[in-house]
Amino acid sequence: IEVCTSKQAAELLQCHEITIRRAIKSGKLKASKIGRDYRISKIDLGRFYREQGGGELFADASRDER
Repeated sequence: IEVCTSKQAAELLQCHEITIRRAIKSGKLKASKIGRDYRISKIDLGRFYREQGGGELFADASRDER
């Protein structure tokens, strides 16, 4: 499983890092806190993006969710 930080997730979704952190704290986006930062799996980030009305974030997303 590939993971990214909240900063990397924000860059991928072209939003502010605070937006990602708010989604994590509200429970809309699954993440693990490691030290002071979060780690978000590629699968969970793709799922969150689709639930927010976006399309497929990663080309191989359908293969990853099996």
